[in-house]
Amino acid sequence: MWLREHRIFLFIKGYVMKLSEMAENLGIDEEDIRELLQLYMDTTKDDLTQLNEAIKANDINKAHEKSHSIKGASGNLTLTELYEIARDFDDNIRKNNLEGIESKIEMFTIKFNALIKELE
Repeated sequence: MWLREHRIFLFIKGYVMKLSEMAENLGIDEEDIRELLQLYMDTTKDDLTQLNEAIKANDINKAHEKSHSIKGASGNLTLTELYEIARDFDDNIRKNNLEGIESKIEMFTIKFNALIKELE
């Protein structure tokens, strides 16, 4: 999958940003932001799979490791809406509170998949 130049995507609730603006905000060039977004998408897909498996196995340590990774990567790329959702489920997992966690992860996954679709 290759990210298109100057592709506009949904950034946070009703706000659109060009890749060029995102790159500028992060202090890198557009080619680097495309590579970072591709790496983010690939890594986050794997992390989500492992997170769901860890939750099913009731492996809190692994679940926290993966939720923390997802939260950090989303925040580092200033994907604010994804970051906020990930922060919420990461906080719950860290506190060993798995009540309703599946719905929070599902909400993240829906928004994440929308970002992937937008960037294809």
